[in-house]
Amino acid sequence: MNESKCAAVLLGPPGGGKTTLARTLAARNRITVVEVGNLLASEVRLDTPLGRQIKPYQAAGELVPVEIVRQVVSRKLEKVQGDLVLFDGFPRSVAQIDILFQLLKDLHLQLCAVIVLKLDSQTSVNRLSGRRICSQCGTLHNVYTESGLQEESCDSCGGKLIQRQDDRPEIVRERFASYERETMPVVEFFKREMRDLTWEQQAALPPEEVAERVWHRLEENVPSLGREQDK
Repeated sequence: MNESKCAAVLLGPPGGGKTTLARTLAARNRITVVEVGNLLASEVRLDTPLGRQIKPYQAAGELVPVEIVRQVVSRKLEKVQGDLVLFDGFPRSVAQIDILFQLLKDLHLQLCAVIVLKLDSQTSVNRLSGRRICSQCGTLHNVYTESGLQEESCDSCGGKLIQRQDDRPEIVRERFASYERETMPVVEFFKREMRDLTWEQQAALPPEEVAERVWHRLEENVPSLGREQDK
């Protein structure tokens, strides 16, 4: 990567729509999304040695140890392309901040934006307890908000829909508490140390409106995004 490449951080509580937003943004332009949660889940699904270490932490709704996260993220970043690298839900703890900046340094990436999604705990529970993920294509669905959705199969590919173990209501509440305990100090760090790059966005708005607002802010911080779209 060259020195002109930018990176952005996307933070927010469980159910805030981070992954949906990240994928919507990536579809608009040459953005590489580093979905840390999905990378960790993939290790578990493939039953790799790292996955076997990750599994008990995910099942309990707890943060995965820093060193494991570093290994997984580093491997993904070796293959990134595009005008912007978007970290979805990383760093999730103060201990991961140093890892982020070390990765940025190693890959000659400049931090250009920090997006913080805001959502209350009850809305988080309502959103996630109805969430289902296609076991084949990874498409996200919600049995409560999508009228006519068959709870067992994906509308996109027909694959089986599954509920992540950490989307059960009791686990979602613990995940939200963990976010407030572990990740809010990260948010405060960026708001304090990088105030000009950091902004908050209400996540209870319709997803398309959230995406539009965030996109315009990213264009202001990463001019190459707008230039690429105009081509």
